Amino acid sequence: MTLSCEHPYPQNNYGKGIFISLVTIAHVEDISGQDLYFADSPVDIGLKLYLDIKKDFMPEMNIAGYFERDIQNNIKGWGSAFVVQDALSKLGFKGKLTVDNRIPSDVLQSLEGKQFYRLSYVCDLRDGKLRYCDWNIIGSPDETPESLAKRFSKSLLKGYPKNYRPDCIDKLEDKLEPELEDDILN
Repeated sequence: MTLSCEHPYPQNNYGKGIFISLVTIAHVEDISGQDLYFADSPVDIGLKLYLDIKKDFMPEMNIAGYFERDIQNNIKGWGSAFVVQDALSKLGFKGKLTVDNRIPSDVLQSLEGKQFYRLSYVCDLRDGKLRYCDWNIIGSPDETPESLAKRFSKSLLKGYPKNYRPDCIDKLEDKLEPELEDDILN
């Protein structure tokens, strides 16, 4: 293949420390009712997605939440589990959950091989390296990465996700600059 210089490498214009990529679901697990590291109690409904990103490893992505309940603990609506409903819808599922509000097993299997846009953002600085988290809202392959980035920006204005830390990039750059000066002077 002959390479061309006509189309420069695309710049990341989604925001500081924000990356969006098209990924493929390699495997899916139902994590409904399980304890997750970020939750105080077992989630009502959730998906664990193993992602094919064309590397020699498969990152995992959890999309989970809690149903809205009334005072008698009866389910009234999706609540914070709207992210699961949104993901299922964007991945092509148009039906209903089972009578006990679980994801039908045939639906889980049908998600394998589907693609979606995944937004990752800088969330921490550990051991001198940036750590990235995945936003639990996905973009369908029919929309643009820019539309997913726009939804992320709107969500940030509402205070979510709370762990987005673009300042970590500045802290890392500040740490690197004096070392560069030492290298240049010596």
